[in-house]
Amino acid sequence: MEFLRWVQDRFYRVAPPLGRVLPSVGVLLLLMAAGFGVHSWMSTRGRVRSMATITENVSGFAKEGGVLYAPRFRFRTAGGELVTVLASSGSDEIEFASGETVPVLYRAGDPEGAVISTVWRVYYGAIVLGLWGAALFDLGWAMRVMLRKRLSA
Repeated sequence: MEFLRWVQDRFYRVAPPLGRVLPSVGVLLLLMAAGFGVHSWMSTRGRVRSMATITENVSGFAKEGGVLYAPRFRFRTAGGELVTVLASSGSDEIEFASGETVPVLYRAGDPEGAVISTVWRVYYGAIVLGLWGAALFDLGWAMRVMLRKRLSA
């Protein structure tokens, strides 16, 4: 029981400054997420879209150690040319199974620079910043509400 009182005491000591700061930090992160989202959307607008098939997952060694798997995919350009591309980025787990169909984007005239354009890959920065922003805003706001209830009681 004494430990819970100690935790509650510490919470009410740090809650006022965090309740003032966290909502502002959350809003800032949400604005940054919006900026990242708009930038990602603008950079994908002028590209040619196509559907590709994953042919294999190529393994390689990461600089930090471990293994990275990069998908190799094949697609037809708008002109009918068949192009095979190795993705420029990989992950420590196989993201796409061989034979899976994925959307790709490439600049007109540069199909070798094609990238896989799943929502997570295109909007990764915006999604992560948005989640952190919403969480910090909500946490700060909840601290404010709890403090108001305590002061009014």
